[in-house]
Amino acid sequence: MNINDFIEQFNEKYPDVDRFEGATDEMVEAHEKMLGYHLPISFIEFLKRFSNGILLLDSEPIGGVSKDSPCSNVSKVSRIIPDIPNEVLIVETNEMIESTRLVSFTMFDGGDSSNNHWVFLCEDGITNNDYRVGFISQISNKVVKVLSNFEEWLTIFWSNNDDEEPGIPVFHAIYPDYDERGVILDS
Repeated sequence: MNINDFIEQFNEKYPDVDRFEGATDEMVEAHEKMLGYHLPISFIEFLKRFSNGILLLDSEPIGGVSKDSPCSNVSKVSRIIPDIPNEVLIVETNEMIESTRLVSFTMFDGGDSSNNHWVFLCEDGITNNDYRVGFISQISNKVVKVLSNFEEWLTIFWSNNDDEEPGIPVFHAIYPDYDERGVILDS
């Protein structure tokens, strides 16, 4: 789902959801400089056109690019998981990635009230900085699930939240069984 479709459909379905003022180019640029990485173009559009941080349907706390963002700001993973090792295993692909390349875009797991959360895997040479995204476990300090990019993450979020049961975090949508989530987070 591209950002334009998400914004249009969200506005139609939830016109009264409070949002934070959109990010400016200057905010994004300053924040990227602080992070040492460019953010994905799709995520920047989300921050500028939808909300500069939001607790999305009370389940996904998405950071912004200003200190006033309602769910804190996008940050290096070490801010949320201080004891993260220098290299982190991506379980699904058996790759290692430097923890300094993990940029948190959700601030915690809203479904389990834990520090498990989604990160951008900031790798070199990616067109439009369309990085893969991964779910990092605070228990194992590993990336336990990988998606192709932020728009895939948004597609899963949107397709699993309906009028009858809004507010399902993406990780819970992928793994609806509590025990299965526990096994994956411990892996």
